[in-house]
Formats: sequence, structure tokens, C-alpha cells
Amino acid sequence: MKIDPTNPLHAFAAWTANVDRDWSDLARTRARDAFIDVIAVMVPGAAEPVSETVFNLARNWGTGKCAAIGFEGGLSAPMAALVGGTEAHALDFDDNFDPAKAHATAVLAPALLALADDRDLSGSDLIDAYIVGLQIIGRVGQGVNPFHRSRGWHATATVGAVGTAAGCARLLRLDAEKTAHAISLATSLAGGFMSQFGTMTKPLHAGLAASGAVQAALFAEAGITAGSETLHGPNGMGTLMVGQDVEDLRALMADKDEHGQKVVFATDDIGAPLHIEKYGLKVKRFPNCGSVHRALDGLLALREAHDLNPENVTDIFVRAPAAHLRNLMYERPKNPMEAKFSLEYGLAVGLLTGNATLSDYEPEAISRPEVTALLPLVRKEYVEKLESDFPTEVHVTLKDGSTVQTSIKMPVGSSAAPLSEAQLLEKFDGCVHGRMDKARADMVKGALLSLENEQSVRNLMALLTRQK
Repeated sequence: MKIDPTNPLHAFAAWTANVDRDWSDLARTRARDAFIDVIAVMVPGAAEPVSETVFNLARNWGTGKCAAIGFEGGLSAPMAALVGGTEAHALDFDDNFDPAKAHATAVLAPALLALADDRDLSGSDLIDAYIVGLQIIGRVGQGVNPFHRSRGWHATATVGAVGTAAGCARLLRLDAEKTAHAISLATSLAGGFMSQFGTMTKPLHAGLAASGAVQAALFAEAGITAGSETLHGPNGMGTLMVGQDVEDLRALMADKDEHGQKVVFATDDIGAPLHIEKYGLKVKRFPNCGSVHRALDGLLALREAHDLNPENVTDIFVRAPAAHLRNLMYERPKNPMEAKFSLEYGLAVGLLTGNATLSDYEPEAISRPEVTALLPLVRKEYVEKLESDFPTEVHVTLKDGSTVQTSIKMPVGSSAAPLSEAQLLEKFDGCVHGRMDKARADMVKGALLSLENEQSVRNLMALLTRQK
């Protein structure tokens, strides 16, 4: 394969293979924090029925030397990535990444952890591959979004698989040609519909994408070749996963700035701006769909400022981008999976308790009378504007007839309002509480905080497997 710098696949591959490892302190710290956050949610995620089922199947499909967080017994790298990605997304408590409109870390981190464990690589290798992989996830996402996702594709499963294959190729130190094959191969392993939201298959999407990315990189390493027009060609991702009206959509986005999404795969300045620096990651404050977060942040701010409570509120009216509200299809959820995709449930819990925690999404919590009684208070209006063009509005009417309101452009946990290191570690502690003793939790935190200095990722993974 001759590398053509005007071909997006080749341009992405050349940058992935050849970019220098001299990353800024900000980039390295944000990458480290992404591992802290995702491992925090993987620990309780391992106890979810979908994760346990996937592990039991994976154990039959491919044993090896890679650890699976929360379980005993080694797996092959693709199977470890399958389990890890499922765990990472099982609680919907993992981060969001705006350029891709995807849960990037839930795919990227488990794939890299599996390969680093398999090849006995260092924490520094892991951080480098994460930064590179996230950049390509972002670039691929900008090439198909916002319409790829608004038309029903689950970008975590699609964009996540393709970009993560680049991160895996970087970790394996593949050359530009093999990296191009890895990225191209991943398009044949990428798929997932938003119609699966609220079911076990949604977290499985992250596992399948992580496993597919690992497989794509290993296939390429072994010499499997792939097409060169799988991103930008007439039968490539940019058309098939966007629509035949892609040229019209490009024209529509030409003068807009929706997280850099132009429906064009960039071939110049692949690494500038560096996405982990410019956009960062949206670390979740609440264990539910990120489309709830702006509204919930707004309600909680009003609750604190005006002493709101179930006794003095008669109406909660939310105006939000239609793309957000379409994700929240369960007005009267019947189980935890559905509750995570319910604006009504999230706001009812927020009004009642002043928060939304993991315990609020346990099976017995969903049907609490004191919560279900509040669901009818919530109304919503779908606003047909991009999220960057329209902040989420929350209007609350009180029993005395007065109203209070606010608007939220970016949620808590985003780069506009980031969690502090102390808040991130508080989230970690809350996630692992009851899952591991304090001594082991402190050892894991110590290893994660010094991840770049860890000589062997295997040492970290050994701490995270189930211990009797």
C-alpha cells in the first residue's frame, strides 16, 4: 500500500504511526484521569448481569493471560476487551466525548488495557496510545457527525471501534501501512443502533467495539489487508453511515462549530488541535445518560438556590435540543436500564434527593412511590437546534404560582466545569465501595495516579481481578 496523504484513512494512519510522544502535561493528566474514571465505573460494572454473562461466555470463547476486572481467570486480549468494554458502559457512568458523540473511553481504555496486559507494556505506552486513539476517534467522529448519531447510529459502537483500532495499532507500534489496514478493518467490525438504548445490548456495544478494535489491530499486525476507501469512498463510512445526502449536510455544517463536526474527514493537521486538550472529556457526575445531565444540573442548582422540594413544586418544564431528548425515550421506566434513559426519572430523583447516585438505579429503587409520584411533574419541549446552538432550559413552577428558571450550556464534568482531582477520587471511592477493601482500593488509586510511571500494566490489572 502506497500512503496517499490526501486519503483520510492514510492520513490518519500516518499520523498515528509517526506522531511524537512529547505530549503536554495537560494531555497526559487528562488521559490518566480518564483511566481513573473508567476503572472506577468498571469495578461496579463488573457486577452487572450483562457483564457476568459476557464474561462467562468469553471464558469459553478465548482464554489467555489477560485479566478481566472483577473476575478470576485469564482471557485472550479480544475477549478481555469484550468484557472490559461491557463493564465500562454497563452503568452508563462513563465519560462522553463530544467530537465523536460517543462514550470514547469505554471502548478505548478496555481495548488498550487488554493489549497492554497481553504484551506486558508500560503505563507510559498506555497513556500515549490513549491520546493518539482519542484523537482518531474524534477525527472520525467529526467526519460523520452530527448526522451519523442523529440518524440513529450508536457512535460508541461505530466511531469508537474505528478510532480505537488506531489506538491499538499505536500501542502495538505498527507502521503506517499496517495501521491503515487496522483502521480499515475496524469499519467491518463497527455497528450498533440507538434502538438498543435501555437494553443490555447498549453496554455490549462498547464491549463489541473494544474487542473489534483489538481484533482489527491484531489482524493487521498478522498481515491481513483491507481496503483503502473505507472512510471517504463512495461505499465508505462517510456515506453509508451518514446518508446519500452527505454533500448537502456538509454544506449545512460549513459555518457551524458543533465540536468541530463538519461531515468531512480532515487530512491536514490531524493532531492540531489536540482533542484531549481542546475538547477534553465529559466526566459523568451522575450514572445515567449524558443527555439528562444539563437538565439535572440546572434543576439541582435551582433546588439549592430556591429550596425546592416535592411539596412546593408543581411543574418542571425542560426545553432542550431534540437530539438530547430523543435519547430519553422512557417516560415511565420499569427497570434500571430504562431509568438511565428517562429525563422524568432523573429529574424526579434529583428533586427528591438533591442528587442521582448508583443506588437510585438499583432495581428496587425504580418503583419507589415517592419517585413515581413526581414523574408527571416533568414536561419537555424538543428544540430542533444543535446542542452548541441551544442550552438546556429548566423552568420550575412553584405552588404559589411563581417560577424560577436557568439554562445550562455545558454540564458539570465537562472541560467548561471540570471535576477536581479530589472530586474524581471521591467518585472512584463511591464506585468501588463494597467491591474491594480500603487497602486494595488505595493501592489501585496509587497505581492509577502514577500510571505513567508504571513499568507494567499487568501489575495494575492484577490488583483489579477478583480476590478471595
